Amino acid sequence: MRILRRRFDAPPAEATDSGGADDSYHVKSYNPATHDPTDATCDIPAGTAGSGDFDAPTFHYPLGSTTVTCTATASGAQGSATVVVQDTVAPSFPSLSDVTDTTTDPGGKDVAYSIPSATDAVSGSIPGTCAPASGSHFNVGSTLVTCTATDSSGNTGTATFHVVLTLVDNVPPTFTSVPPDTTVEATGPSGAVVLYTIAATDNADPSPSINCDHPSGSTFALGNTNVQCTATDASGNTTPTPATFTVTVQDTTPPTLSLPSDMTVPFGTAVTFSASANDLVDGTVAVDCSPSSGSSFPLGTTTVHCSATDTHSNHATGTFQVTVADQTPPVLSNVPAAISVEANGPSGSVVNFSTPTATDDVDGPIALVVCTPASGSTFALGTTTVTCSATDSHGNTGTASFPVAVVDTTPPHLIPPGDRSVYATTPAGIYASDDDAASFLYGVSVSDIADPHPTVTHNAPNFFPLGTTVVTFVARDASGNTASAQAVLDVRPMPPPGTTPPPLPPPADRAPPDDVTNLIATPGDSTVTLKWTKPTAKDFDHVVVSRSTTAPGAVADTVYAGSASSFLDPHVQNGVEYRYIVVAVDKTGNRSGGVVVVAVPKAVGLLSPKGGARIKKSAKKTTFRWKGVKDARYYNLQIYAGGELVFASSSAGSKVLSVWPVRPSFVLTRQWKYAGKRYKLTPGIYTWYVWPGIGPRSAAEYGPLIGSSSFRIVR
Repeated sequence: MRILRRRFDAPPAEATDSGGADDSYHVKSYNPATHDPTDATCDIPAGTAGSGDFDAPTFHYPLGSTTVTCTATASGAQGSATVVVQDTVAPSFPSLSDVTDTTTDPGGKDVAYSIPSATDAVSGSIPGTCAPASGSHFNVGSTLVTCTATDSSGNTGTATFHVVLTLVDNVPPTFTSVPPDTTVEATGPSGAVVLYTIAATDNADPSPSINCDHPSGSTFALGNTNVQCTATDASGNTTPTPATFTVTVQDTTPPTLSLPSDMTVPFGTAVTFSASANDLVDGTVAVDCSPSSGSSFPLGTTTVHCSATDTHSNHATGTFQVTVADQTPPVLSNVPAAISVEANGPSGSVVNFSTPTATDDVDGPIALVVCTPASGSTFALGTTTVTCSATDSHGNTGTASFPVAVVDTTPPHLIPPGDRSVYATTPAGIYASDDDAASFLYGVSVSDIADPHPTVTHNAPNFFPLGTTVVTFVARDASGNTASAQAVLDVRPMPPPGTTPPPLPPPADRAPPDDVTNLIATPGDSTVTLKWTKPTAKDFDHVVVSRSTTAPGAVADTVYAGSASSFLDPHVQNGVEYRYIVVAVDKTGNRSGGVVVVAVPKAVGLLSPKGGARIKKSAKKTTFRWKGVKDARYYNLQIYAGGELVFASSSAGSKVLSVWPVRPSFVLTRQWKYAGKRYKLTPGIYTWYVWPGIGPRSAAEYGPLIGSSSFRIVR
């Protein structure tokens, strides 16, 4: 017999009860030499015998290891093996059901439950051990309970169930924080979005829901809104009394004004602007400004006050400034047209012209109009541009110009030599270079008003034959003006040698007399007075005075011929420039070249006070009178202190009065107010000017200056 082993090398048997488990084994019994089967016996179970390969009967083996021994019958050889019965199966619990219970305490309660037992094949019924144990404190909700049982072999079985503790909640939540009554500012026409915080607590629900009829973050209308809030827990319990508070949405915000920036506009223009206001609640709000847009603003800076009021009486104010600046220069009118005059001397001619009228939008007529060259200046031959300017009180300067042409159209004054007789110096005649012939040719006299050195030419031959020869003399000035005259040279035969010829007739006196001197013209009202100093030569006889306008080529009329030293011309018109030529005539009838003077008669426009008048400081009033002008609807009287006549000075002094009477007179009291200042007559020189106003005063159209004069205030 070789060995003995368990059947099929099976694993240890698992106990089926406390006594163990049924098991069996297999035996191989052979003769090692012959390999023939042999008989054998085994001790467990008793009486087990067999030959060759055989199975031992099933036997209930105890827990643990049991050694089985088999003996060969013939040889006595033995073999053994171990049969093992083990317990590795854990006890098992029946299916456990969850334990349910209720509580009114949110913190839970102690819960007792039946402790389950486990069943084990070896150990039988085994009481379980559970955690949490029965009677422990369980929280509301579901708690897992784990039960275990361990058999005698140390095998442990496990089973679980839940203790479900349900909270029975019948207590409503309570508010812990309620907003106070709140006042907020409206942010728009609909009111304002209002945020607030409200809180509630509950015995069972950590986060009860809160419901408000006007939720936080919603838009609240203008006025008072009562807010009601309730809290509900998870069990549906609701606060029996709602929490309340009041939200007041008010409008205390004034409108927002949108005003123009400070502006500067020229004087005389209508000032228009746009002002608007927007309100958070009302939207666009009407704006009231004073002065209003389109108003006439005075010179200087004016503050415009604007305001807007919404429907809740919120008032907004604002200002901006409008500066009316005098940016317009004076306008010069009555500007002379192009002037053309006859030259009155080598340096040209004195030219008189009416000074233009300067009118300003702000100042009215401007007294100081400066023309360069000035009226009464001597203008050179040719064309000179006269530029006149006037500056208003704000420094704006207006200009105008016109041309003055001084021309020379007056021919030279030519006096030919007197007719002369001479004796021939040769049988055929006389050479022009011989003394007698040369004396004849050079006996011509010429002068010119404008050209101090006119030229004279003649057509005399180089040799005068016997008999008479007519010689033509031509004088030409620098301007090309010419004059011609003739004289006769009678050449008589040469006297025979050794004889005394009869005397020849004396030549005629052709020497021109001297001109008058110190010629002065004094213009008056429709008159011109001329004064001069007569020549001292014995052959002086009289003067001839001719008059014309100063226009080139104007025809001159003789207005006086006589031996006086003065002449009053009453036949002139005011405002016309006249040209007088005073020519001296000797007893032979020879005429001088003549002296020229110009004059412009002018009406006396200002009647009182007389020029240069002295007025006492104590005078209660001073009356200004002037001649009325046809078509004048009003007048502008201006008085300046500390100045002189504008036309003789570059300064008019400071203006102390400007008034617009409708009649040609004005009474000035001892004290007066002008341009926001008070004035009174104090010692010194005052100058006054008057212009006629044409049309409505708003048109600011003025005629030429009626006149200017000065007076003095004395103590």
